[in-house]
Amino acid sequence: LYRARFMEEQTQGLRNPGEMENGTEPCGEECASEAQETTVTEGAAKIAFPSANEVFYNPVQEFNRDLTCAVITEFARVQLAAKGIQIKVPGEKDVQKVVVDLSEQEEENAELKEGANLAPGDQPRTAAVGEICEEGLRVLEGLAASGLRSIRFAREVPGLQSVVANDASARAVDLIRRNVQLNGVAHLVHPRQADARMLMYQHQKASERFDVIDLDPYGSPAPFLDAAVQAVSEGGLLCVTCTDMAVLAGNSGETCYSKYGAMALKSRACHEMALRIVLHSLDLRANCYQRFVVPLLSVSADFYVRVFVRVFTGQAK
Repeated sequence: LYRARFMEEQTQGLRNPGEMENGTEPCGEECASEAQETTVTEGAAKIAFPSANEVFYNPVQEFNRDLTCAVITEFARVQLAAKGIQIKVPGEKDVQKVVVDLSEQEEENAELKEGANLAPGDQPRTAAVGEICEEGLRVLEGLAASGLRSIRFAREVPGLQSVVANDASARAVDLIRRNVQLNGVAHLVHPRQADARMLMYQHQKASERFDVIDLDPYGSPAPFLDAAVQAVSEGGLLCVTCTDMAVLAGNSGETCYSKYGAMALKSRACHEMALRIVLHSLDLRANCYQRFVVPLLSVSADFYVRVFVRVFTGQAK
């Protein structure tokens, strides 16, 4: 009873000053929450999101987003080079440029490059940042939240055809639309409100698949992996983040087995084991559809693991 009276006195004492500061009546709290916004600049993107944290923003994963932009840029370089298109990366010098081969098919790429050089075309076609490339990559961010990652793709990665920024929350999609207009990338980024799994299941046809799928859920990506390995194109790039490190590092072996099909053990190599468990889980789901994964880059950083794999079709392999 005393506690209830004390809390009532506190709320009554704080209510009037807040109303007088905002110059509003009881509805002023909602107006204040809507008016208060925070603007964050990360990379080449500028994002506005509510200070009440209605849509999640995690500054710790800036390295994750930086790394993803770099990997997709190199993936676009490899994919578009086979079509005779060169990408223009801002700040990249033409002299002493190092090209990273992600395909593990050096002979085929060498033949394609020679054929491209011998082509009778006048000048090679180029793809710049912020421009629509008709033969470029189709990217899906299944869990976009504020749309920061998709907008960074549009403003930092060349050779894109379209970026679908999807989220199941209506408020998140509204925020994505505002941020897309704020950054002037409406021609590349297309907001979408849908369940990520259903959206990927609707793009199983070879002509409708995405070249790049990025999954960064709050926790385990296990519910989305089955749909993702079907919706990524042949040789496409699948980027997956797992933030449930406690499960992957051996604190709950049964939960790990139910989500990823492997038993995690506590050891000094728990982080490497977590990466291998995620890769194993991806390969298991891909094998159900006569597909397999080729790991490109696997990273354990901070409180999460991040893997980049390419997905191919071939029952024998």
